[in-house]
Amino acid sequence: MASSKHFHKAEAFLLIITLLFGIGICFLLPVGAGYDEETHLIRVWEMSAYTFIPNNALAEKTPYPAVYWEMSYRRQPIVSIVDNSFWKNYSNLALDAHDYIYGDVETRSVYSPPLLLPQALVMRFLGRKLQISALTVFYACRLIGLLCYLFLSWLAVRFIPTGKWVLAILATSPVAILQASTISADAISNGIAILFIGGTVAISMRKELRWKEWSILALLFMLLFWGKVNIVPLALLPFLLIKPSQFTIKYGYLTLLVIAIFLFLAEVLGWNIIAYSSLHTAPEGTDPTGQIKFILTHPLKFSNILINDVFKNIVSYMRGWSAIYGYDYWPVPTAVFYFYAVGLFATLLIKENEVFKKQMRMGLGIVFSLMFLTTIVLLYISFNPVGSATIMGVQGRYFTPVMPLLFLAVTNLPLSKRIHIPPSLGVIFIMASLFIYTGGMYLSYYVTCGSQLYKAGNCYQPNYKNWAPNNLYSPHISRNFSLSQEIVPDCNGLTELRVWVNSATANPDTTTNFIFRDTRLDREAVNIETLNSNLPKGSWYTLNFPPDWDSKGKLYLLTISQNRTNESGLRIAYSLKPEYMTGKLYENGQQIEKDLIFQTGCVAGLEKILKTGTP
Repeated sequence: MASSKHFHKAEAFLLIITLLFGIGICFLLPVGAGYDEETHLIRVWEMSAYTFIPNNALAEKTPYPAVYWEMSYRRQPIVSIVDNSFWKNYSNLALDAHDYIYGDVETRSVYSPPLLLPQALVMRFLGRKLQISALTVFYACRLIGLLCYLFLSWLAVRFIPTGKWVLAILATSPVAILQASTISADAISNGIAILFIGGTVAISMRKELRWKEWSILALLFMLLFWGKVNIVPLALLPFLLIKPSQFTIKYGYLTLLVIAIFLFLAEVLGWNIIAYSSLHTAPEGTDPTGQIKFILTHPLKFSNILINDVFKNIVSYMRGWSAIYGYDYWPVPTAVFYFYAVGLFATLLIKENEVFKKQMRMGLGIVFSLMFLTTIVLLYISFNPVGSATIMGVQGRYFTPVMPLLFLAVTNLPLSKRIHIPPSLGVIFIMASLFIYTGGMYLSYYVTCGSQLYKAGNCYQPNYKNWAPNNLYSPHISRNFSLSQEIVPDCNGLTELRVWVNSATANPDTTTNFIFRDTRLDREAVNIETLNSNLPKGSWYTLNFPPDWDSKGKLYLLTISQNRTNESGLRIAYSLKPEYMTGKLYENGQQIEKDLIFQTGCVAGLEKILKTGTP
């Protein structure tokens, strides 16, 4: 495989940036806050016992350490900042400190074992054998995944003869580093995809391909089919970029095709038959076999669904591809997207000594289109009810291994030959993007209302993890039925309270009374009576009042009642289970094990600094 004897600046950029920001994100991102990190960690734990078939040895045979479940950010009923006492409480705890979970443990991570093998070996030797603290082992698992991603992506940049800067910039996008810095199958799978692209391009640009190049291509296929299913279409890339006449060995092109098919059947088809038979809990309402039948029997209808999804969600997909925090709980600073976009665009204009030919650009473009659509189709098959008119479950991070194909195809086009952009320009913008991204991560996860320092508007809390406001409602408010919710704000500057209400079945001519009272001062912030016809049918109803600059930690009481009639009144959204632990909900004065769906709004960020002089 062709590679430069000299260490290219793009390689140095990749190594330094990935290590600098990757290690930072490894420790900044709370435990379990990465996408699907909990379920991948369960798989890592299971594989650390040398059990590679998922869900084959959990529960009684390999009980899961409860300490990981308890320290996970995802286990919080309400999404909030990381508690200041987290490190004090968990830093020295052993794996068995809080015993083990012996039942009701299942992993949805059923990917090929090599994708999580390095993490499993770390868990095996640092955790099971050396009994290092659970938190230290957790971060070691994150770091080994980051190093694996870095090695694979560095090889790709090293080998590709042109487009090095483009590949390096794409490999260091905020989301690419985020996924590489969490315990996830994406770290190695994305690295494999980038390496396959870089390696294939490098080999295809050689005039003659001998046994050495053939063997490397076979090895790349073996690696590729270890990856997640959405990168499998990359297997077409060598056959589009390489001509049969380039092989000097007899039947080189044909035998490579045979090897690729064999490896696909063994690694992809064979493994998925084994693995998915061990997945006991499929997404509710899904039937992959039935969905495939629907697609095959209704090709025009499905094509329309697919096209509509792309046009409707393309901006959201690209936003999620470039920058997002785990589960999108907190907003990413807008500047991150602009700086990254400018840096990437500038990189496309860097002058290269060697440029891609038309056949190369077409091949990259064809495989990009196929992979982009395949990624969406796979999610439609796996996570949507049969015949669904919309496609749910597609996230921008899934396009991380897809986008290099597009940007390599358009890098250094003939039209840009007269434009000379130094690599340093792109580097400056990319670094600015990543600095702002990690700064926003710190503010979001560790500072109360921290994201309001870069986002306009009030700070709304609580931030619900399981957002389902229309799934459960109270009985109708009437003269004989009232609700009272205790509310304790986490911030000063309380100026707004909103409640999720539904007036669809309420008598429009009756009224509902909302009283919001400061119990410490025995003062009503709001006392309003309004017609049900003026209230929303399944949305927020907002109460506004002058800011209370000393609201943090105070106990307020919201009372919703109707005094004049027993006719059908307003209904208020309930949480499905108790989630708001700092306040209780009462029905007619009797406490119940639920909460209202509500949010307090505090003046925060720059607006608060300007008004009070304090953050």
